[in-house]
Amino acid sequence: MSISSHVKPNTYSEAVKYDYWRKAIQCEISTLESNQTWEIVVLPKNKTAIGCKWVFKIKYNADGTVERYKARLVAKGYTQTEGIDYLETFSPVAKISTIRLLLSLASIYNWELKQLDINNAFLHGELKEDVYMVALPGLTSIQPGQVCKLKKALYGLKQVGREWFAKLSSFFISVGYTQSMNDYSLFINSSEGSFTEVLVYVDDIILVGNNKEEIDRVKEVLNKTFKIKVLGDLRYFLGFEVARSKKGIMMN
Repeated sequence: MSISSHVKPNTYSEAVKYDYWRKAIQCEISTLESNQTWEIVVLPKNKTAIGCKWVFKIKYNADGTVERYKARLVAKGYTQTEGIDYLETFSPVAKISTIRLLLSLASIYNWELKQLDINNAFLHGELKEDVYMVALPGLTSIQPGQVCKLKKALYGLKQVGREWFAKLSSFFISVGYTQSMNDYSLFINSSEGSFTEVLVYVDDIILVGNNKEEIDRVKEVLNKTFKIKVLGDLRYFLGFEVARSKKGIMMN
């Protein structure tokens, strides 16, 4: 009843009527600007600017109370033209067989099993193409005739998953991990009895291993580079509930 009593706005004009949604919008704009996601320019004559829209979501606590109101700016990537606005795409998703294997190992050997979430993951990707976007509703620093030239990847762009995963992959390799050739979303660090694995599904990360110090190190360096939320022991992942006891691990 608590969840159904809250209504999400569908448009920017609906959202700005409420103070909590205005704060969520301003928080998202501040994050995008601090990340230097775009620069304000005049649209070149031979270029077309893609559209954008605000998407609103309510995050709930387990008891049904509101955790926070979230506003996200999304580019209308479906208007992009292949070869002009983007070249290649890739979706960084882990294989379900890999997930089951890691949970089996954690259960058999009583390994650590932790979960992380990366804040605004896609915004860390660097764009190689020239992509222009119309002025977003709520941006006051823009003049008539100006648009946003995107410097960083934005949710909704065709190439956003590929650019984010390229940055994350190079990061893990730089801190001593090897990328699996059987599942590109799996990164492994193994030496002298220490075994740690990192599994990536877009911006959700599972840490599995027998070396707590290495897991803590990975958390620390990830947070310094990308800013993360430490979610503790793995409980929910890709629609699965993960329940752990002394008898083993159950996926529901």
